[in-house]
Amino acid sequence: MTATRASHHQRVLLLVATLVLFLVPTPGQVARAASQPAPACEAFDSRIWAQSVYDDDPAANTALDPDQDDLACEELPLGAAPALWTDIVPPGAIPVELASVSDGDTLDVVANGRLESVRLVGVDAPESGGPYRAVECFGLEGTAFLEWLLASDGQLFMEQDLEDRDQYGRLLRWAWLDLGDGEVYLLNEAVIRAGHAERFRDTPNRRYVDELIEAEEFAQYYGVGLWGACETGYLPVFDAAPMIPPTSVPPTSAPVPWPGTECDPAYPDVCIPSPPPDLQCRDIPYSRFRVLPPDPHNFDGNRDGVACEGPG
Repeated sequence: MTATRASHHQRVLLLVATLVLFLVPTPGQVARAASQPAPACEAFDSRIWAQSVYDDDPAANTALDPDQDDLACEELPLGAAPALWTDIVPPGAIPVELASVSDGDTLDVVANGRLESVRLVGVDAPESGGPYRAVECFGLEGTAFLEWLLASDGQLFMEQDLEDRDQYGRLLRWAWLDLGDGEVYLLNEAVIRAGHAERFRDTPNRRYVDELIEAEEFAQYYGVGLWGACETGYLPVFDAAPMIPPTSVPPTSAPVPWPGTECDPAYPDVCIPSPPPDLQCRDIPYSRFRVLPPDPHNFDGNRDGVACEGPG
C-alpha cells in the first residue's frame, strides 16, 4: 500500500509539473506580448473615436495621449465614432438606398421600391430652417454632418423598434451604416456623440437607449458640437472649430412647367397649378420640393418646408 501511494503521488506531481509548463508563459511569449503596442492614433480617423476608446480604458490606451492631458489624438479631425459595442449590423435590419438628407435627424430612402421619409428614433437635432421654422443653433451643421457621414460607399440599413411610423407618416428607425471595413455606425448614436443632436426622450423605441445616454454624456462632457457652440451651459474642451461649416445647395434646375397652366408661387422650385382642383402628392410627378406659405394644396403636412416627403 505504501509503494502504491508513493507511485500515485509521483504521478500527481508529474501532472502538476506538466500543467505548469503549459500555463506559465515562456520568456519568449512574455517578450512578444510586451512588444504588441496599444492602438496608436494612426489606427483612428477621428478624434471623437479615439477619445471614446481612450475613455473606456485610459491605462490600456496611453499611446493615444502622449502628453498625458487626458485628451486623445489631438491632431485628428473631430469626425465621428463607429459603434463601440458591436462590429456587425443586426440581422433584422434591412438594406435601403439613400435618396437625400432632410436635416440632422431625418433622411429619405428607397425601401422596397418606395421613397420613404425616415426619422431617426431617439434623436432630436436642431432645426435647419424652412418657411415655418427658424434656423436653430447648429441646425445647418447637423444637416451637413449627416450628409458627410452618408457620403461614403457604405451600405445603409434600417432597423425597426416598437413603432413603425410617426404621426406624419415617416418611418421611425435605427439607421446603420456599414462601410465594409470592419466598423459599423449607428447613425442615431453617432450624431449624438459628435454633438450634432441631443437625445429625444419621449419615445418608446428604446433598444439602444443606454448607448444614446452614454453618447450624449460624452458630447456634453467635452462640449462638442452644439453643446459648446450654443447656449447650453457646457464649455468646449476640444480646441477645434466645427468640423462641417453650414452649407446650402441651390436648386439645380428651373421648375418644369405644368402643361397649359401657371405655376403657383408657393412651390418655387417646381411648377404646380393653384387650386382648383385640390391636388395630393400622388397626383404630381414631384417629391421633396420646397414649400412657401400658404401651401394651398397642403403638401407639407408636418410644416417643415419640404413637401411630399413620404408615401401618399
